Amino acid sequence: MLALLRDLDDRDWDQPTDCARWTVREIVAHLVGALVESARLRTAIRHAVTSRHRHRDLSPLDALNETQVDDRRDWPADQLIADFERFAPRAVAARRRTPSVIRRRKLPASMAPVGTTVGYLFDLIYPRDVWMHRIDIARAASRPFRADETDAEVVAQVIRDLDLAWRGPAVRLELYGAGAWLLGAGEPTASAQTDAVEYCRLLSGRAAAPAYEIAGDHTVRALLAEATVLF
Repeated sequence: MLALLRDLDDRDWDQPTDCARWTVREIVAHLVGALVESARLRTAIRHAVTSRHRHRDLSPLDALNETQVDDRRDWPADQLIADFERFAPRAVAARRRTPSVIRRRKLPASMAPVGTTVGYLFDLIYPRDVWMHRIDIARAASRPFRADETDAEVVAQVIRDLDLAWRGPAVRLELYGAGAWLLGAGEPTASAQTDAVEYCRLLSGRAAAPAYEIAGDHTVRALLAEATVLF
């Protein structure tokens, strides 16, 4: 993410993104705000309280995200990058040392699917969010999305969540550049192939269904296109 941000031109920062409310600058402000919440408990509390009153028209999760943006909405690019670099390692360290009794706590149903724990938010959802926003920024700024060794692990965890909620026939899903998985139980009745990034964009609610190559039971096409995963 830092490499991508440092490559942006001044004009890129105010480009609209696939996140309808946000420009590139506002996405980065959101990411920095989430990092600061993890590193500084008082910031997390302030955002939680403020968001309830400042953005009443939004869902609790969207209101919290928008409050993160509010802190740095008009900041210059170099200051946003500096804060991202400063708080990222501090946030990760704080999440890792969070006591297990807190990590096991369930998030409110208004913020995440029922049963989602604080530990799951820290370990999987936050890294997944940064990964997807890296795609958002690259697309908005017409930059290539350069995968690294962590991307396959992020995609694998996304597909794990998809499999946990899968209620259709067993299908072998191959995502170009990321690997292949079995969704459902038993012998697969179909196989599907598509692009990893574009399918994850679909699961996050950002895109229409990508092109698939389907063999076998074609009813899986609609099931794959209707699926969602928390990002």
